[in-house]
Amino acid sequence: MAEQGEITVNPTVSVVTEPEPRHDVSGKRRREDGEIEGSDPKRRAKAQDVLFRIIVPSRQIGKVIGKEGHRIQKIREETKATIKIADAIARHEERVIIISSKDNDNVVSDAENALQQIAALILKDDDSNSEASKVAAGHVAANTIRLLIAGSQAGCLIGMSGQNIEKLRNSSGATIVILAPNQLPLCASAHESDRVVQY
Repeated sequence: MAEQGEITVNPTVSVVTEPEPRHDVSGKRRREDGEIEGSDPKRRAKAQDVLFRIIVPSRQIGKVIGKEGHRIQKIREETKATIKIADAIARHEERVIIISSKDNDNVVSDAENALQQIAALILKDDDSNSEASKVAAGHVAANTIRLLIAGSQAGCLIGMSGQNIEKLRNSSGATIVILAPNQLPLCASAHESDRVVQY
């Protein structure tokens, strides 16, 4: 299992975990054992310390949602992850799906499991729509996954002299690129310090 702040990659997905904050939203300090000082265990909200933000082309969002939302609901039920689809930005070609869960003792977290299922749907060939899979100028190839990460995590992913990202490329066989800050898509404009990891 990846420790907090560690990045793990397998041939299908990148996993980025964000460290759990020392304080909760109310400002109460978290004790060494993870409990929140002065909080009632029965009323305490579950901490969500595994978070992914995946960028999905609008033309593929239907594959993820499914008819009347049945497919996305099935993924939620199977994985127990929280999955939210951000509102579309007018005339923009991509949407952000936010996947989160509490870290657990399993090798694969609920959020990572949900991310794998969603990535598989995005990468699934759609023979009936072969024209849509062609890449026009300025568009992303159909077999590409794009994740948003905090700008502060980019250095950890790259590593000293690029060692971490090179190791990930070699072990996974994937082409992994961290896009420049000025290549942040409009659908992610709420967090200007974010970066896009594309593979």
